[in-house]
Amino acid sequence: MKFSSKKGFTLVELVVVIAILAILAAVAIPSVIGIINSANESAAQSNAAAIDNACKDLYAGVTGGSISAANPGPLSGTLTIAKTAPNSTKVATAKALTVANAVKYAGLESTIGTRTDSYNDYQYNTSDGTITYKGTSGSLASGCAQLQSGTTLGTLYPNT
Repeated sequence: MKFSSKKGFTLVELVVVIAILAILAAVAIPSVIGIINSANESAAQSNAAAIDNACKDLYAGVTGGSISAANPGPLSGTLTIAKTAPNSTKVATAKALTVANAVKYAGLESTIGTRTDSYNDYQYNTSDGTITYKGTSGSLASGCAQLQSGTTLGTLYPNT
């Protein structure tokens, strides 16, 4: 007794299915990459706003006296300002602190510079006093300087 049952797929059927999958992948992959890039850009812009707020808050805290040698928070051992220092000393101390100090004080160390962006991907705009994300491939705009972890608050806020 001979059985002549046909099981499986023909080569033509398999090639057609593979071709359809290849077309779907060719359409879907650029869309997914675009979504990922957009999400990374949004996260970096959010980080820029967080760095900006952290720098302004640290500067205001030191000059206002709420952040001092008696209350240094995460900057213990870094912040050397007398409890009763005159305002000029507080301003000088605030200006000497770095962007990295502000990020540390705000507790943002785990989110800044640990993804594909680093401090050098941000810029400080002297015209409006904000920190923004410029991206790794962008060129610096006129009036902007690259931001680095060692940039001091005095560089950011020279006239305050």
